[in-house]
Amino acid sequence: MLKQKMMDITEDVIGKLNEHGNFQLFYDNECVGEFVRATNEFQLKHGYEQRDGRVLKSVTVTENPDAKYVDCDIEGGWC
Repeated sequence: MLKQKMMDITEDVIGKLNEHGNFQLFYDNECVGEFVRATNEFQLKHGYEQRDGRVLKSVTVTENPDAKYVDCDIEGGWC
């Protein structure tokens, strides 16, 4: 089963100062948003959020990855 989870990526986010004096935020060489110094606010792309000074990314994970589906078709002869 798949579910959404927030993953803390703070340690992997890099900030680069842009021409407007704001910090563009990059994760895995992709710009994920910016920190606007004038308002002290994060403007992040969809799927990313800032919480308690941490940058989080929404990811899809497998819940119970070791769970097995077992069903037998006795008439068909397979399990």
